[in-house]
Amino acid sequence: MTSNNPETVRGTCSFCGETVTGRQAIIHYETAGGEPGVWAECPGCGKIVDPTNA
Repeated sequence: MTSNNPETVRGTCSFCGETVTGRQAIIHYETAGGEPGVWAECPGCGKIVDPTNA
């Protein structure tokens, strides 16, 4: 399970490259493989993204 700390970096926006933190998280989920995931609103461009770790 991932940290619930709102300052935890979740990844980057696939559209604009902005850093996405737990503060922007909208939906937390678990993949079929048991890995945690999150959908979040990018603070830079406002799009809903699945943050990627680059």
